[in-house]
Amino acid sequence: MIIKTASKLLKMNYIFIKLNQIAKFWALIPLLMTILNVLYLFNHISIRTEKINIFVGITLKKYRLKQVLRTTTILLSIFLIYSCGDQLGSRSQGEIHYKVTYPKMDKENFMRDFMPKKMILKFKDDKYITQLSAGMGMFKTNFLCDLPNRELVQMVKLINKKYVLKLDNEGIAESLTKLPKFNIEFIDETKTILGYECKQALITIDNGLDDVFSVAYTDEINVKTPNWPNQFSIINGMLLEYQYEKYDVCMRFTAKKIHFKKIDDSEFDIPKNYVELSEAEMDKEMKEIFDSFN
Repeated sequence: MIIKTASKLLKMNYIFIKLNQIAKFWALIPLLMTILNVLYLFNHISIRTEKINIFVGITLKKYRLKQVLRTTTILLSIFLIYSCGDQLGSRSQGEIHYKVTYPKMDKENFMRDFMPKKMILKFKDDKYITQLSAGMGMFKTNFLCDLPNRELVQMVKLINKKYVLKLDNEGIAESLTKLPKFNIEFIDETKTILGYECKQALITIDNGLDDVFSVAYTDEINVKTPNWPNQFSIINGMLLEYQYEKYDVCMRFTAKKIHFKKIDDSEFDIPKNYVELSEAEMDKEMKEIFDSFN
């Protein structure tokens, strides 16, 4: 593949030289050759042929090297900004993979093996969806957080049962009042996770046990107010390590992989064959499911 590409590139360079002799575009032709080589590189083809590099180098020397390089630098800078900015530079699309642990579950509990071991969070344009599965895929639950529409959607699949819960702004606010009260203390300490220097906060739960745990978050992932539908709403950043407890199950999430890539809009579609439940009905179903793991 690389040899064919290099051969094709040499032929195209040869054509440009012939055009150069005819039209005498002394600065334009070597400039086009340089851009052509860069375009190949950005299509993920590794071309490291010495003959090509020497060929381009000699050509540039012949035709006003400084002027050509100055123009090339400007044009390539524009090219880099527009070709990469929307894909990776903005960091507005991608996946975060979390490891899930259970700090309050007895290590001897054999049901730990059937609990979710990881969670995947997919994000795009201020939307994100979390995906958890357990019991060898028999149980799946997703949370869709849709900031533009101010909607939180929970989807649950247990073998052949499929349920969906939809909450608007008012429903989210009411749901949060049912959680134990807590205090968030921002601290000066930082923690490096996957190369990100994360800020930290201490969370104290007012549950009679004075549970305290830390969270770590970064503002280098471009999702606007990612915590707006949960109890960490005043934390302005994507959580890379945090803890969540509901249905008598305490789960701790720690990011193990971040991959910026294009996310298809279909990832945020709500299946039509799911039965819509009220929050009370969904809580009852979820409680029964997680009780089976205890």
